[in-house]
Amino acid sequence: MTAVMRRCALLIVLLTFVLVGCASDRDRQWYKPNVNYTVDQFKQDRDQCTNSDHQLDEDCLKQRGWIPLTNDKGPTSPLQPGKTQKSQRGPTY
Repeated sequence: MTAVMRRCALLIVLLTFVLVGCASDRDRQWYKPNVNYTVDQFKQDRDQCTNSDHQLDEDCLKQRGWIPLTNDKGPTSPLQPGKTQKSQRGPTY
């Protein structure tokens, strides 16, 4: 009986990790450049920028001076034909 319980517990743990890993919400980190701030100050702004549906209004945070750390840009475009990418390491001998 304990082997069955262990398998069930393992299955529950694995399913939990899968569900957490597949969550659609992005976990963003925010900061204010060139400003000393506390976590409490961010929490206050975050709470004031959260609507009644518990959705964060990112534009509200941006208006208060917060900048997200995540990369919102799409993938970079490939090189155009005829153009080469310069090596970061210098010439090859």
